[in-house]
Amino acid sequence: MSARVKDKTTGDSPDEMLAYVRSLDPEGAQKLEKLLEKKGSLMKENVYHERFTQRQFSLVFDPLLKRAVERARILESIGRRAMSVPVLARELGLPADIVFDHMKELLRRDLVEIAEYEERNALYRRK
Repeated sequence: MSARVKDKTTGDSPDEMLAYVRSLDPEGAQKLEKLLEKKGSLMKENVYHERFTQRQFSLVFDPLLKRAVERARILESIGRRAMSVPVLARELGLPADIVFDHMKELLRRDLVEIAEYEERNALYRRK
C-alpha cells in the first residue's frame, strides 16, 4: 500500500484533502469547491435572520469531503490494478458496503468499469 493510499480522512487539512480529491476526481472536487464558495453567503443572515454557523457548515461539508476522499482512495487503488469490492475494503480499511456504494457512484459517473470477474466478484478498474 502506498503512502498516499493511507487513511487520507484523518490528519490532513481540508485543503490537502480537497487537493487529493482534485488530483483523482476533478469533477467531485469541483462540486465541493462550489459549496465552499457559497460558505460566506450561507453564514450571512438572510431576510429571515437565519444563517449557518461554522459548526452547521462543518456538519454538512465534512461528511461530503470524507466521502469524496474515500472515492479518491478507491480510484487511486484501482488505478494500479483491478480489484474486487472485498479486496478494496480490506486494503482501504473501509466496510464493504461503503466501498460498494462508492463503486456504484463511480460506475454511474463512468469513472470505473468492470475489468473481469473472479469467481463471483467483479474486478473494477479505473477508466
